[in-house]
Amino acid sequence: MNRDRVSRACVRAVACVALLASLGLAEAAAQTRQRSSTMRVELPMPPVAETPVPLVDGRADGQLNTLSFTTPDATFGRTVVKGAPFTAESVTEHVQRLADGNRMVRKSTAKLFRDSAGRTRREHALTRGNVSAADGQEPRLIVINDPVGQVEYLVDTARGTLRRTRVSPALAEARRQTMGTNESFGVLMPTSAAHRRRAEGDNAAPMPGPKRERLEAQQIEGVMAEGTRVTVTVPAGEFDNEQPLEIVHEQWYSPELQMVVLMKHNDPRFGETTFRLTNITRGEPTPDLFAEPQGYRASDQQEPFFGRPVMRRQ
Repeated sequence: MNRDRVSRACVRAVACVALLASLGLAEAAAQTRQRSSTMRVELPMPPVAETPVPLVDGRADGQLNTLSFTTPDATFGRTVVKGAPFTAESVTEHVQRLADGNRMVRKSTAKLFRDSAGRTRREHALTRGNVSAADGQEPRLIVINDPVGQVEYLVDTARGTLRRTRVSPALAEARRQTMGTNESFGVLMPTSAAHRRRAEGDNAAPMPGPKRERLEAQQIEGVMAEGTRVTVTVPAGEFDNEQPLEIVHEQWYSPELQMVVLMKHNDPRFGETTFRLTNITRGEPTPDLFAEPQGYRASDQQEPFFGRPVMRRQ
């Protein structure tokens, strides 16, 4: 009986492979088991390392493309910026246009606070349908960095939890050093192109270099900002594209706030991601915003919390 089942399974598997081959999809099926390569473009950071250049990374498995994008609000507070207090809201939107004219739109918002001592607070809204947090508001993840008190807090309002981490000056400096002086965004290379370049080895043509442009300073949301545009032109045929493909990254950095106030990243294959600071108010936020939040189940942890908050289901 077991042999008959195995035999029938083998016959079905062979038939499926034959069908894929007849449809010209065998190569695509094989690609789903391969990881694509990523061409990285390194960009120098402004004097203050507030991660003004986003990180773009991802993986393309055949037809299943995923893209991870880190925007300036997610890294807000990684370094201490003194003497530049403000309050603002950030809006990040990713738009992907489909061939039939339809659009896929994903949007996230956050509130950012920073005082003159360099304390920061960011509140990321987490959309969960009709779910509300214990305080009756929409679920949020709150990250508070207090370099004066040498402590960080991570609050999950939906679960009613608070994680407290002590951050020594040595640990804070080690984190700053880890960030380095450059950030990068990646240009995903299709699996077929990666295979071809590996086969060509040393004979493969060099990847196209990025074109960098300084843009004329302008006022954005009430603050002056300096613009930079980076364009990567992919020659026809390099990524299986019939015509040249342009991937454009643009950012506007405010020396006054010492962070990016506007960022656009457009990759025709994945869509356009836009980050913008809005409702910018200069001046000291309420001190209570940087104190340890009350009314949550508190616990201590050893490692500091970095990066974009991620809500995981239990």
